[in-house]
Order: sequence, then C-alpha cells, then structure tokens
Amino acid sequence: MTGEEMNSSISNLTESKVWESAVPPAMQFALGVIGNLIALIVLVTSAKSHKWRPFYRLVGGLAVTDGGGILLVYPTVMVRYASDFMYDFPKHLCNYSSFIYTFTLISSAMIVCAMSFDRFMAILYPFEYNSDWKERRTNLMLVCIWIAGAFISSLQLMGLGSSFNYYPGSWCFLNFVGTSTLDRTNSYIYSLIGITILLVTITLNLIVIVSVCRGMKSDIKLSAKRRRKNDIFIIIFLMIIVTVFSLCWTPLMFTILGHAGRWIHGNGAKELLVLRFAVTNSIIDPWIYILLRKETFLSIQKCSKGVCGKFDLVTESSAPESTPGKSNNYSKSWEKTCSTDDPPAVTV
Repeated sequence: MTGEEMNSSISNLTESKVWESAVPPAMQFALGVIGNLIALIVLVTSAKSHKWRPFYRLVGGLAVTDGGGILLVYPTVMVRYASDFMYDFPKHLCNYSSFIYTFTLISSAMIVCAMSFDRFMAILYPFEYNSDWKERRTNLMLVCIWIAGAFISSLQLMGLGSSFNYYPGSWCFLNFVGTSTLDRTNSYIYSLIGITILLVTITLNLIVIVSVCRGMKSDIKLSAKRRRKNDIFIIIFLMIIVTVFSLCWTPLMFTILGHAGRWIHGNGAKELLVLRFAVTNSIIDPWIYILLRKETFLSIQKCSKGVCGKFDLVTESSAPESTPGKSNNYSKSWEKTCSTDDPPAVTV
C-alpha cells in the first residue's frame, strides 16, 4: 500500500471519530515562539557580558532552529483544528510540514549534542579549546549541522521514503508507519541517527560530570569553597540537560525504530503524543540554556543584596540606639543573613 493510499484509508476511517483539543498545540505554539524569542532577546542584550563565546553562539543557533521551526509549521497544524478536522492537507503542504518537523527536530538534537561537545572540550581540553579560531569553528559547526539536517530531512522528498499525514490529520512526518522498503529504510536512517546523537550527548555529559566530580583538568583557580559551588552547579546543569533531552527525544526515536522493525503498529494518539514530547524539548530548551546561566544567578544575587541592603538601612534607622557595650542583635542577624558568598557560575 502506498503512502497516499494509507493516508486516504486512515483519513476515511478516523475522520468521523476524531476529536482532539486544540489547547495543547496552541500552547506549544505560543510557548515555543515566545520562549525562543525571549532567549534571543536575552542573548542580544547581554552580548557585552558573554561576547558571543562559542557556547552562546550555539545557544543562539538552537533558539533560531527551535523557534523558527515552530513558527513555520504550527500555523498549518492549527488550520486542521480550526476546521474541526475537516481540512485535509494537500500533498505539497504535507511534504512541507514533514520537512520542517524532521529538520527542526534533528537539527535541534545535533545542536544540543554540539553544546555538550563544547562543554566537554572546555572542561577536559581547555588549551585546545581556547584556540584563536574557536568562534569561526563554532559558526562552521552550526552551518554543517543545518546542512546535514536539511539533507537528512530531504531524503523523503528525494524518493527515499515518503511523507505521511498522521493522526489526527494535523501533522506530517516521514512515513515510519509505511511497509515499503524505502519507507522503512528512511525510518531506520532517521531513528538510528537520532539514537546515536542521544547516546553521544549522554556520554559526553557523563564524562564531564565525572571529571568535574574528580576535580580534573580545571583551568580556573578558585578557592575550595567557591570551587565546590561551581562544580555542583555544573553537575546540576548537565544533569538537567541530559534528563530533559532524553525524556523528550527518546520516545519518538524508539517509536520510529519500532515501526520500522514492525514490532510497533498503528497510527493514533500514541504517535501524536511522542511527537508532542519531541516538540516540548524545543520549548524547554531556551529556559534551560538561558535562564540557568551564571549571569542570571549574578543578577539574582545583586537584586537580593540590594533588597537586603535596603532592609538593613530601614532597620538601622528605625531601631532604638544601642547602649554602650550592647549590640543590636536584630541588625546583626540581618547582616549575617545577607552576607553571602559569590554564587556558583558556569564559565561558558
């Protein structure tokens, strides 16, 4: 059975039964576009502090990829919901939707992997990492990632497999439910590349976490107390990256692989759910890589010190004068509370 025949048969079978809330895709569209736009604004406005170092260039590329992909494809999704599931994607629109989805997801995953590699090099091989052409190297890496993502996503358009309109008829992706040799081959290529990216990302981050725990090859001399804070922050940061990426990316990759291997069957709510999980990674990414950064913690510390300082002045002005030989315990307790060490920071 060809992809078009399967599309037609599934559409005829489910059209009268389909009902899905438009709230999840609407929220994903709004949060994905707004979140990544905020990430880009924060990057541009804080350029003087981070000076567009390699990690931040990759963050910018990730925000452009995630936000741009959601912005380009989700209006087509909402058309299907707005029509009460009566609108059927024409073939050219399905090909377009499939390409944007596959390109955004695979490119985003490769950029996350590149960011993990950047941290790996910065922590374990600082001298090789701090070369004169590291910015140009990062730009070249981003261009190569986008070219590779476009090529992998274009295989279905070049005849290796096909695009397919999945339940509830609102999204198209490479045809991993097809039984033809070409469809299964394309599904194997996409899923195995995705699983490889996942494994490499996890491995690189685990190596960095172990190295940081052992205190190996640090190129920054810190006091013991601040060093512990910095190490703990790096470990938490990387664990969040690995956990979120794994939870969001793994279900889709193994679903595609399972359909290609014929141990998973069907086209329904399960396939829709794993796609939404994968898109959720593109929504969460900016909050991980922008909000969990040292500048944010420094700003929070400055604000907290400012609030503490103002409160301290008010307390001193309103408190009764202390008699000789006696101390103002209330004032001293606030001074003790507000005197904190420098916050942990990740040098990126």
